[in-house]
Amino acid sequence: MKRTAREPETVPRIPDHRPDAAAPAPARASRVPWASVAVLLGLAANLALCLRRSGGDRGAAAFVVFSHLNLLLLLLSLRRFERSPPGSPSRGRARIAVWVLTASLTAAFTWKVAALLPLALVAAAWVMAAATAGGGFYMLFFLDEK
Repeated sequence: MKRTAREPETVPRIPDHRPDAAAPAPARASRVPWASVAVLLGLAANLALCLRRSGGDRGAAAFVVFSHLNLLLLLLSLRRFERSPPGSPSRGRARIAVWVLTASLTAAFTWKVAALLPLALVAAAWVMAAATAGGGFYMLFFLDEK
């Protein structure tokens, strides 16, 4: 007795609604990035609350304004870095901006924290800040993009 291969059952095909890779991408409607808007509104509210709590101390107010502006510029630079094509000059400029803003924000927070610590811990805090900035520099400029 000869065995025959079993015929596959006929299954109805579901039409593929995925766009063809060769077809041009449709024009996207302008969408509001709600997550970004929420983050920026939260940052603005935090800035207002911090300035109110500073109680007229100009040094504290300057630190708060610097930190918030630095963070805002960092977020914008990160967005520009992520959207620029690999290897482009704009990506290189965004990479430099990201590192400078990150290192300056790290230095500002370390300076503020160091004012509260004993000398031995101040040195440790600055060593950790330098290691963080150096590690960020290495990651951004010496590792290959993947």
